[in-house]
Amino acid sequence: MRATRGVYALPTLPVPRAVAARVRGVLSHASAAEHYRLKMVTPPDRVHVTVAPGRKPRPVDGVRFHYRTLAPDEVTRHGVTTVLRTVLDCAAVMPFREALAVADSALRQDLLLPDELLAGAVVLRGPFSAGPQRVARLADGRAANPFESALRAVLLDAGLPFTPQVTITSDTSSARVDLADARLRLVVEGDSYTYHGTRPAFTADCVRYDELVRARWVVLRFAWEHVMFDDRWLVEVVRDVVAWRTQELGRRRR
Repeated sequence: MRATRGVYALPTLPVPRAVAARVRGVLSHASAAEHYRLKMVTPPDRVHVTVAPGRKPRPVDGVRFHYRTLAPDEVTRHGVTTVLRTVLDCAAVMPFREALAVADSALRQDLLLPDELLAGAVVLRGPFSAGPQRVARLADGRAANPFESALRAVLLDAGLPFTPQVTITSDTSSARVDLADARLRLVVEGDSYTYHGTRPAFTADCVRYDELVRARWVVLRFAWEHVMFDDRWLVEVVRDVVAWRTQELGRRRR
């Protein structure tokens, strides 16, 4: 089919790529992340296309234009920004929790190496460099899913670092938890109803969390709604428990 003058595309070409071809641009940002099947907190609600500075494409419903000069090695032969460029672009414009989820996903799927991401971010300059550099420092391929990445991002914003995907073994059980502080013996879990909403899953969760408490760990559980819409309360809870556990640890040492 004819996408635009001098540009033809197969009828099976995904719509976002067809849109990018039509305006002689490059699929980028969240749309490129979707192309690479990177897991995101929320899917893109419009097609993101990067065009050269100075270009003035006609407005297109459902399309957001970004203006940037892309090097040849930042664009694939399919007209999509590379994984590295995509992750950095997302980190430049997305909220931290969403950008971290994209970067975590790229590392988890081995589409990027941590050193590649850091090297790509450290050379950036200008007002849009701080976000990518922060995301590059804190991205972690051990994160299991976007929900967990968003939860960790909320805690990082509050100065509360936790290690993702920690295996806790005791005399009676072994469990892999979302986030943990081994020093404080504190676990923070993101409970998704999608994966925990059946009777067998509920029963298994009861055993899992009871065994963690039995092994002298404190377990905090948060739902998607807490992370996305009530993060202030979430941070207050974690901060208070961290302070309490720190005091307990200090008393034991004395």
